[in-house]
Amino acid sequence: MSSTFFGLNIGWSALNAFSASINTTANNVSNANTPGYSKQVVNLVAKASLRNYTYGTLGSGVDADSIVQMRNTYYDVKYWTNNSNIGQYEKKGYYMSQIENLYRDDDQKLAGFSTLYSKMFNSMDSLKGNAGDLYIRTQFINNAGSLTEYFNNMYHNLSTIQADCNQEVSALVTQINSFAQKISIINEKINTIEIQGRRANELRDQRAYLLDQLSAIVPVEIEETEVMNSNDPDSYVGGTRFRVRVEGQLLVDGFEYNTLECYAREEKVNQNDLDGLYDIRWSHTKNEFNANSDTMSGELKAVLNIRDGNNKENFQGTLSKVDIAASEIHISNPNITSVEAMNMPASGQIIIANRAYSYSSFEMTVTYDKDNKPNYEYVFKMKEGTDMSSMAGKSGREVSVGRAIDSRGVPYYMSQMNEFLRSFCRKFNDLQIYGNGDGTLDVDGNPVGERYEIDPVTGLAKPKEINYQYGGVDTAGNQMGAFFVALNTDGSENTFLDTKKSDGEEGKRVTYRSDAVGGNYYQLTAGNLRVNDKSMHDSNYLATSRRTDTHESDASLVDEVLELESKAVIYRGSGGDQFLHYIISDISIDANEADILAQNYSDIGTTIDTYRMSISSVDEDEEGMDLVKFNNAYNMASKIISTLNQMYDRLITQTGV
Repeated sequence: MSSTFFGLNIGWSALNAFSASINTTANNVSNANTPGYSKQVVNLVAKASLRNYTYGTLGSGVDADSIVQMRNTYYDVKYWTNNSNIGQYEKKGYYMSQIENLYRDDDQKLAGFSTLYSKMFNSMDSLKGNAGDLYIRTQFINNAGSLTEYFNNMYHNLSTIQADCNQEVSALVTQINSFAQKISIINEKINTIEIQGRRANELRDQRAYLLDQLSAIVPVEIEETEVMNSNDPDSYVGGTRFRVRVEGQLLVDGFEYNTLECYAREEKVNQNDLDGLYDIRWSHTKNEFNANSDTMSGELKAVLNIRDGNNKENFQGTLSKVDIAASEIHISNPNITSVEAMNMPASGQIIIANRAYSYSSFEMTVTYDKDNKPNYEYVFKMKEGTDMSSMAGKSGREVSVGRAIDSRGVPYYMSQMNEFLRSFCRKFNDLQIYGNGDGTLDVDGNPVGERYEIDPVTGLAKPKEINYQYGGVDTAGNQMGAFFVALNTDGSENTFLDTKKSDGEEGKRVTYRSDAVGGNYYQLTAGNLRVNDKSMHDSNYLATSRRTDTHESDASLVDEVLELESKAVIYRGSGGDQFLHYIISDISIDANEADILAQNYSDIGTTIDTYRMSISSVDEDEEGMDLVKFNNAYNMASKIISTLNQMYDRLITQTGV
């Protein structure tokens, strides 16, 4: 049987419940614009009824069972997955726009490749019939110098982008570690509260907001499990174990977290890489963190793709022989078969069966069989102390220098510039040095041997004085040397003395060495390209005629040089004037792809977030209606108390006994 004052208990429970509802609504309104905040609601449940033998059961009021946040895990996970894609393509678009700006060609504001290239050949065309005009010769040499400066600046600017990406890698890794630490701290606070039977809504919102930010950098996988009593597996103790994984590896495990660390590479991966680029590994295991894998996304992958992207054009081949005694390995079936396309560093690391070995130099040998079919073989000289025995039995395995990254980044565009310049400069220099000869005979018809000798004092290559049959000559009739040169680190000029015009022709066996003493075109890059110093100071030192021409005005070489502008095959099967078109095409494809995918994923994200916010966001109009609703309910509960108070007053004070 219920108490005489049972009605007051019911009214009191209603006052408490609707007071909690009003307070929760007020909290929602005050946090309507708080980032990451989720709407909270009070779960109202009827209290247990009392059994009455006269009329069954009697309701006992209402309980505010809990205050919960309105979140849908399904939409959270969808949002985090999509957010990684948005982060990746927005970051890629940001850097691609910078690369695109570098290659702009505006003759009115900033002259680019096409403008400078055309000016150089226009001035060369003016030498027809005026080969001895020093003004026109100087104009050509200066225009050629402007073209080399253009490529020098491009090299510097691309290196700057690579350096910026490298610093951003370090910054992003620091952010990942910071987020991991904050999430682990919040996990501990959440469990401290919830193990007492309460719900840590605000802390859960903070954790989800951190995951929103973390997911833009790397893709995250979330797992939350209830902690059960070890003595009673069916008994829930109140806490949870919250895990965050990245690439399948634990970043956060409950109250603990793991960190990533950056470490500087000891060896370059690409020929033109900056020294000390960062790789990433797990701090606790030292295992590599592969942010370039196909399953990765996010800003970190985009930055690494721009910094390291080689379009899968890194050196690859098959291990054919291991020479333990000579500390050499032989590679067959290489994907790089010309000195122009070589992009691996002179010394670095070669990967065999997922293990890296250090090499000190390499060489490529080209031989032709009787059917004029070329065969290419590389020999890598391994560094002293290399465990050669560990390579035993690995013949036939695939090898590579660096990883194949399916993205066009700074290394790719550096390599493309080098390939164009090596091809163009080689053809130009061959005309300057050999004229229409093949470089195998001197002016007296004698075979030409080595083109240089080693200076016993300096140890450097010293060119021999050779007058080539049909060779190019300057205005004084003297043998011409290389017009375009590479600047060595010691300031001397690399004139490619280890390269002959006949290199690679039928019946020849040619070897290109990364450490060629006399120099070859592998050692020419966009960063060290120059016009030789003698020509820059004396415009007479430029070959416009052959040794066999009777007068300098004949300028028989001019027409052949002009062929290099657009008719001779220089780059990708086309003339040199098409270089910029191909590069701009590559950049435009990548930039447009990044913009389109960023917009597509952003639209998808907007849709997901709309559904997400329809559940968890605070609608001020809805909250206003709730305030009116709960205020009316509270007033009605107060009316219950007032009415019962009148009843009890009549019963106690006005009823006679």
